[in-house]
Amino acid sequence: MVIGRSKRQVFGYIKEKVVSRMRGWKEKVLSQTGKEIMLKSIILALPTYAMSCCKLPKSLCMDLCRQMAKFRWGDSEEAKRIHWISWDKLSEVKGKGGLGFRDLQCFNKATLAKQLWRVLTNPSLLVRRVLKNRYFKGTSIWETKERGGHSWIWKSILSAGDLLEKGARKRVGDGSTINIWKDKWIMNSTNGMVQSRKPEGCQISRVQGLISNGRWRKDLMQTLFSAEDCTRIGSIPLSSCGSKDRLIWPRSSSR
Repeated sequence: MVIGRSKRQVFGYIKEKVVSRMRGWKEKVLSQTGKEIMLKSIILALPTYAMSCCKLPKSLCMDLCRQMAKFRWGDSEEAKRIHWISWDKLSEVKGKGGLGFRDLQCFNKATLAKQLWRVLTNPSLLVRRVLKNRYFKGTSIWETKERGGHSWIWKSILSAGDLLEKGARKRVGDGSTINIWKDKWIMNSTNGMVQSRKPEGCQISRVQGLISNGRWRKDLMQTLFSAEDCTRIGSIPLSSCGSKDRLIWPRSSSR
């Protein structure tokens, strides 16, 4: 699909499908719970595929939320009903007092981040090899900048990079690819990085230099880091089989 300047026009079919689907329902015979179930199971599922590939315009996401809110409160062409609770409140998780409706913009970014995560963690994927040869050949994906000639799909996926960069961490294997001072590899640290400043004249830049025979070099660490950093680093388990470093998502139970 060719995506030009008018993104709203390209993705306008999503709104048309949403509106036509809701017009086909008889909201007068549905309870509030019934409307909630229908919106969550059908309407919110319609744009999922497009959201996993492209960043939808903010105005379109707001229109979709507006249409769902009208259906939720029973608005019609003849009469408008009072919206007793704002959509922002309805889209809060149930644990915070909301009804668990998706915030479409946040959900869009999350699905794009999931695609970017697959590109980062699965080097054998065909889509990764294609994207790498086209957009970030010979460089890291974190250093790749958006350019005018790039496709909208790639720009959309790349827009979720800040979300992954903020939350992703590197799990220590052999330490050969982890920069001590720049990468996020401390699991129980606020920002994932060491808090100590790099000493002047320090030649060690990789975590590999802090490991000897499958153990942390605590004597060396005490000369480079604060006591707090030494404790945090010392609590990181090391692999006895020399496994490779890998990218993980700490907030996932399957990390």
